[in-house]
Amino acid sequence: MPAVAAETERSELRERLEGFHTSKRLTELYLSPVGGNFDSAHLREINRRIFQDLPAAGFPEVKPGQFREPAPAGMDWVKHRQLDGLNVISHVAYSPMDNASIARLDDALQQIDVAKLSRLKTTPFVRAIGRLYSELDYIHPFPDGNSRTLREFTRELAEACGYNIDWTRFAAHPNGRNLLYVGRDLAVNELAMPHLRNDQTRRSVAFTQDQLAGNRDLTDLLRDAVLPGRAIAFRKLREPAALAAFPELATAFETMHKAEAFSREKYADDAGQRREFMDAVRKTVLERLDAGHTNDFGMKKNRPQEAERVRSPPSGERDR
Repeated sequence: MPAVAAETERSELRERLEGFHTSKRLTELYLSPVGGNFDSAHLREINRRIFQDLPAAGFPEVKPGQFREPAPAGMDWVKHRQLDGLNVISHVAYSPMDNASIARLDDALQQIDVAKLSRLKTTPFVRAIGRLYSELDYIHPFPDGNSRTLREFTRELAEACGYNIDWTRFAAHPNGRNLLYVGRDLAVNELAMPHLRNDQTRRSVAFTQDQLAGNRDLTDLLRDAVLPGRAIAFRKLREPAALAAFPELATAFETMHKAEAFSREKYADDAGQRREFMDAVRKTVLERLDAGHTNDFGMKKNRPQEAERVRSPPSGERDR
């Protein structure tokens, strides 16, 4: 078999085996996270667990949990990404993974403060996670699997802070994957530009930034994928289970109970109005929970009549 054909066959085999083994290991991590301190050792362990099967499967060049070698002096570490279904190639530059890059990685990880992040409302939390992901993605510490490693790392961090990142929403359709690639690449190239060593790299990266300009950045995309865990519990769990997991939901459920009592009295003879009213109250409560709040849901304490102000306007008034 010609060498090129043999290499192609080996590459295709690795892709199939890697997909099989890493998906299994990612499921295991979802069920049993690393539980580390969100430091360099934590990051390495996630990568090691995801790719642990590859060396024994006949790919000894894979080094699970080990950082990549530094780029040669004067050279940049660049990837050229073909966007799925599009005639667009994205040129992305990453850190040289030299001593300065490793120090930058350690600094970024040392700044993670779970207690502080846990106190943030949703919008500032999304900004903080977006900045962290972009920084770690620019450093790109591993030779392979950085995206899977960073998605799992930030998923575990978000969970420790009371939030949920649904990265799977970007994998359901090629458009979603492309949006995520573009958002990440824009952020990474912006960080890379001041540190590029090679003029050709600089031209390629500048071209990519111009070509992708106007697309949503990573932080903007994450707004669609991040929710407080308690907001998800309020949506999906029965009240006793939701309160057992998140006692701070008591005010939200109390608001719903007061609104229900008020609606039965106010709209005793109009089931449609009652449903419309309750839908409006629930929408208000969910919007507040999604934003990271646990109180002030539109009804003053002990005054259920105040719920009247969150009712949707009659149909004849909506477009005025």
